[in-house]
Amino acid sequence: MKVSLRQVVGSILALFVAVVVVVAISENPARFGSESLIVRSLILGIAIIAALVAVYPFNPLFKGRPGPYGAVVCLPAVVPVFIYYLFFLPSQAGEGLSAEQLQNQLITDSSSNGIIEVGFSYPIYTPTLSISNHELFTRQVNVFLRMLDASDETSLYRAVRSHIPGASLSVEATVRGMLSRNAEYEFNPIDLPPGRSVVGKVVFVISNLEDGASFTEALSRAKQVQIELREPETGGLLLMFPVERTL
Repeated sequence: MKVSLRQVVGSILALFVAVVVVVAISENPARFGSESLIVRSLILGIAIIAALVAVYPFNPLFKGRPGPYGAVVCLPAVVPVFIYYLFFLPSQAGEGLSAEQLQNQLITDSSSNGIIEVGFSYPIYTPTLSISNHELFTRQVNVFLRMLDASDETSLYRAVRSHIPGASLSVEATVRGMLSRNAEYEFNPIDLPPGRSVVGKVVFVISNLEDGASFTEALSRAKQVQIELREPETGGLLLMFPVERTL
């Protein structure tokens, strides 16, 4: 079977399109999950059709018959994608979020582990969380830490943000800059792709305590310590769960 140079170039371009689309989907699940179900179907359908176009010149059964190839091969190949996104996925999707704490960690400026050297006396509390989105579309959440002490006084800490307004060199901005190069850290707001879990360390700057030891003591003596997940826009409470006290 003879394949022309033009067909080879066309196959390479079609294959390139298929790879780019698949990589874009896998590397940007939150962005993909924010699209409507029909748009997601169309995007994945483009990748499938592009891949089939790439192998068309090498299929001897449909040589010189692109119409029948599209009707017999391409169209049936994308129909299951639409069935999945428009019928099966909605019927299997759950509701709301779930989360759990996996690890407890505390970083201070005297840390010798090489992760961070803050230059401030504030302890940096970095619990590892797993947050799952059971819904059909991407959600965003802000993470807070709430502590109720023995005197019934509440301390509320917001996790470090990914974008900090203003150009001042605040403690939050400094910590954000030092930790942003490490992919294991997550910053407010956290994007949660549909049907997937995000695992990472959130960062709290405990600015009203002097050192890590005092925070450890406050954590162990508090009446209640909990993580709260809230809507970024409205501040509405989505989920809360207790914090592991042992550091």
